[in-house]
Amino acid sequence: MTTSKITAEDVAAGVAELVPDAAPVEVVRPLRQGRSHASWVLESSRGWLVGKVLLGPAGTAGLERLAEHRRLWQHGIAVPPVLAFTESCASVADRPLTVFEYVPGVDAEEALPALEPAVVLEVMRATGTALAALHQVPVEGFDDAASGLGTISATWNTVVTSRVEALRDAYRFVDDIPAALVKTGLDLLDSLAEEVSPVARPAVAHLDVYLPNILLDDEGRFRVLLDLEHVRWVDPAMDFVKPAMWMFPDQQSWAEAFADGYRAAGPWPACWSERMAVATGLELLTGVKYWTQVADHAMREDYLRRLRAWVRSDGADHVWSAISSAT
Repeated sequence: MTTSKITAEDVAAGVAELVPDAAPVEVVRPLRQGRSHASWVLESSRGWLVGKVLLGPAGTAGLERLAEHRRLWQHGIAVPPVLAFTESCASVADRPLTVFEYVPGVDAEEALPALEPAVVLEVMRATGTALAALHQVPVEGFDDAASGLGTISATWNTVVTSRVEALRDAYRFVDDIPAALVKTGLDLLDSLAEEVSPVARPAVAHLDVYLPNILLDDEGRFRVLLDLEHVRWVDPAMDFVKPAMWMFPDQQSWAEAFADGYRAAGPWPACWSERMAVATGLELLTGVKYWTQVADHAMREDYLRRLRAWVRSDGADHVWSAISSAT
């Protein structure tokens, strides 16, 4: 069986195998497919569930992130409850399968166009609060920014330096890149990370906070953060990059509400601008490679444009630099 031939019925069978007391399991409907996963809502004797199939191998790092997702839920963080997961399920072509309790709602990208501006601001505020709570769950140290939660480091500089060296090697196999820009960017990232390392502290980071990963209820109120496939123990400043890039352009009031909600639940990161310079550079230099390899030309050009501005400014032109609430 190939991945393209996996059916909803296959997923239902896999869920029944993974959570035996959920049987019988029947398909309700598919959810929006992501770049790396496909999910279905299912009805079972345990109530409604979600079966999520990863479209690539989970590996050890993927299983660690699922365990971390479960740990966050057990700490009371607003994420969907994880019931079970496996690295390989025969019913879904030996792909990784995860079973969640179904949390009803609609993602913010779909819901926001119909909401009143004041309600949208409350969504942003609640999202910031949820992220601050996530950042306060205890961790042992920094982990590898690429592979996951397996290797613990004492300093942020150690993690970033390792990632810089991995990117130097990886870019040798990426065609059609502006080599001088990438080299200058990696050198700059290395030096900036050394400067901010004494003030950076480790935290759980979601690393994919944007509208499709924010679930709302039918009245437009925040419910949970979705899709924790990228969760890491890193500098929490990393979690502010994607919201600024993909949620806040031309929406200063959203950014301010998000920041207000974050401050209501936890301290704002110290040395903010310096840490955001590192977080932005790490995202852009990783992203240019990724978008080039998957042939998403629009995203590649957007990241290259941002990377050029970041390099020209020695990191000062980061994704939050124009948002007054971050200063």
